[in-house]
Amino acid sequence: MTGLFWRQLDTASRYRLLVSGHGKMHLMETANLIINSAEGSNEKGALIDVGVDMFLAAWETSPLDGQLASNLLAINQQLQFLSDKLVETLSLIAGNSSIPESLGYLQRLVAKDDKEKLLEYLSKQTERQPENLFWLSHLMDLTFFMGRHEVASEALARDWPSSMNIVVNKYAGDIAFCSGDYEKAEKIYSDTSGGSLITGESLLHLAEALDRMGRREEAMILWRDRMNARPWQVNTWFKVYDRILDGHSSKFLKGKVAVCLYTYNKGPDFNETMKSLAATPLDNIHIFALNNGSSDSTSKIMAQWQDKLGDKFKYIELPVNIGAPAARNWLKNLSEIKNYDYVAYLDDDAFVPDDWQAQFSAAVESYPDAGVWGCRVVNAGQEEVIQHADIHLRETPHGFEDTVRSFEFSYMDPYNQDLDYGQFDFCRPCVSVTGCFHLFRQSVLQEIGDFDLRFAPTQYDDIDHDFMLAKAGKTAVYQGNLKVKHKRKSGSAVALSRAARGSGAGNVIKLESKYSASEVAGIIDRDVKRLENDFTEKSLKLGQMMRSMD
Repeated sequence: MTGLFWRQLDTASRYRLLVSGHGKMHLMETANLIINSAEGSNEKGALIDVGVDMFLAAWETSPLDGQLASNLLAINQQLQFLSDKLVETLSLIAGNSSIPESLGYLQRLVAKDDKEKLLEYLSKQTERQPENLFWLSHLMDLTFFMGRHEVASEALARDWPSSMNIVVNKYAGDIAFCSGDYEKAEKIYSDTSGGSLITGESLLHLAEALDRMGRREEAMILWRDRMNARPWQVNTWFKVYDRILDGHSSKFLKGKVAVCLYTYNKGPDFNETMKSLAATPLDNIHIFALNNGSSDSTSKIMAQWQDKLGDKFKYIELPVNIGAPAARNWLKNLSEIKNYDYVAYLDDDAFVPDDWQAQFSAAVESYPDAGVWGCRVVNAGQEEVIQHADIHLRETPHGFEDTVRSFEFSYMDPYNQDLDYGQFDFCRPCVSVTGCFHLFRQSVLQEIGDFDLRFAPTQYDDIDHDFMLAKAGKTAVYQGNLKVKHKRKSGSAVALSRAARGSGAGNVIKLESKYSASEVAGIIDRDVKRLENDFTEKSLKLGQMMRSMD
């Protein structure tokens, strides 16, 4: 497969491919779009090849999916693109998977997001109907997102036929990878005994495992193979560019940095966040903390940090909780803040790595005119689960009409559809970054203005501010090489908070009514162009480097 298909893609397909070449649902949606657009194209065959390969990649992320297996077999009857061994594997999966007649209880558990009950139910169904891989497929997906590797290992412990080695090795290798045992992962991924195949996804995971063990030359051989085999998988290109060609070496941001935190009744979490921040170099850093009327131990903890850090730390006590946007504005407009070159906002339950300044510095050097720089956020305690990466908007459906809303706010979330195997470790432009930890140049922050109080008490105030930047022609920049750990409430806890869900839904409507359809279309159009330019520049440089390796 060559990269010539790019010029034949319509804008919508190209946009989705540039956003990500990973994420099961994202791949399936994009594949359908590309195949449907192939009719009448001069490169119909090339486009169909890309779409079909994306369906195969989607199956590789969840290889017990019987429906995907059936679809691939149906396509293979016409195109004959699968090897005999893979046909044998897919036939076994498709032939042993059937959707149960009644899914009501399963759907209710999914809607409630009660993962423990869902895990219990799927485990029981897998035991009751071991011959139906439908249940095992859903169980395996859930166990990985919950970090319950022992359940996944037990579920895999069957007397599988040799044709299933490709599937068993994928899951077993991923368990070792997510457990941090990269040597074991390498051994499992590389196992081709009995003529077993290695999927393209497993080869990418293997390359990442090798690189994390300090064997970059071996990893590069695999990355180059995957970039040649799947040029549409842009994540690999972006990541390898940063790993191989990014020459930034500054350990500190060039200038003084104000790190701002605000908190309400989360004293212990705030204390842990401060521990992580204080453990990093603070030579050019001053920390400003706002106590939003807390009634717990927050005041005492802030006073203790004042004693520890002296003039590196200042805290402000408020009698009431003024909400997130007002807290951001209060800190932003402190007279002392105006003396700093950069302002960073950090959540009160997030934990930063030692090199956070170096990673932000690299992003600033690469994209000095950006309006904001953000990070990759993962679950504290289960770092293979990504909470936030770069945000790119979905287009509002054609013919959308509403008396209140001007557009339908939705974004592509491929980073939520798979675990973190390094596929989002790159730096590039986007529409918005998470407010968990983001950095602003002081001059830009003052120019764009305050965070909108309409989004109180919290949620979407950071996205709205990024939209304000986008309207002014400035881009957000995602620095995925900066990994920040963030606490998250359990799904059951969130489900119980009806008031919080209502507030969030209300703020979405406020966002959708604040911007016109043409303004949002312009934001998307500029994002597409920036992604295209960024990918073109980096892929050309990587292509030259790979040719020099031959």
